[in-house]
Amino acid sequence: MLSKKRAIPIIFLSLLILLSLNLVSGNSQAIGQVSAENTPLVNQAIDIGNENNTMYIGLYLIQCYGFEYKTGSYTYDFYVRFLWTDPNIKTADWYLMNGYPAYPGAKLLVDENKTGTVKWELYRVRANLNVPIEPTDFPFDRINLPISIELLSHNYNVSLVWFKPATGIDPDLKIVGWSSPVYTLNTSFSNYPLRVEPRADMDILMERNFYGAFLKSVFPLMIFCFIAGVGFLFKMKDDSAFALRIGIGTSMLISTVLFNVSEQNDIPPVTRFTFYNAIIAAVVAFLALFLIVTILGYVEWKRSNDEKKVERINRIGFIVTLAVPLVILTLLLLL
Repeated sequence: MLSKKRAIPIIFLSLLILLSLNLVSGNSQAIGQVSAENTPLVNQAIDIGNENNTMYIGLYLIQCYGFEYKTGSYTYDFYVRFLWTDPNIKTADWYLMNGYPAYPGAKLLVDENKTGTVKWELYRVRANLNVPIEPTDFPFDRINLPISIELLSHNYNVSLVWFKPATGIDPDLKIVGWSSPVYTLNTSFSNYPLRVEPRADMDILMERNFYGAFLKSVFPLMIFCFIAGVGFLFKMKDDSAFALRIGIGTSMLISTVLFNVSEQNDIPPVTRFTFYNAIIAAVVAFLALFLIVTILGYVEWKRSNDEKKVERINRIGFIVTLAVPLVILTLLLLL
């Protein structure tokens, strides 16, 4: 049993660690706050000036469904609105660059007004979209789930401009395990061999929840290393202690491999070394070195029967087992 004096520093250290984690998580979540000041603007007065060769676009994202991190697929429900004053433009002929309507009728013209100076069309869309995800910083990564829209100009010189009063994200949009989304707006032109088409992109950015990512993908690996590290307390000069050390190290190594297989099944294919790969490499190095030190110490005990020499091997091995994985982790993260 711990005395009260010994228990107080342990409790204080635990509270300090929890506070640090809370500060990190709080900073991460603050990046993703979304303002609710924007609305779809269905019947409000509109002033976009009087510009020819220009079409304005507003997009209001309502909800996200069925997000699959591994495949990069997701379904958005949103309003998209086109506005113009150019008399040469009769309608907004547009399509989705990174997906398609979820079902027939999912791209629905719900309202329009072409009688005044400012003409507009309002669509309600539910679309299945897709984007390639590179899990470079998994499990603490940031993702972009964009909506990309291209306008068919029919060889008429027209450009797209974002209409910000009709653009935003519903504050109730949430994806479990991820922060509230923020967005950036971009316009460009798609250059094809026979034509040039205007394009508008709304990039929706989210960060993975720190606590959830840490507990799911990092904490189990720390437990595996801690259990193996306890094995250094067992003497190698005893056959039963040696067998126990070998059993602990082997079981933790197998557990790490199986855990890694499970995690790899949940993430997209990688094209280069990632943060998660660096963590796994460091953990495997720690467990492998623990087994190597155990075997070397036991062999030396059987050969020389020198208890002091075996204890020296155990102490030096403990330092090496801690230092080498940290060096490996640092080098891999710097690549």
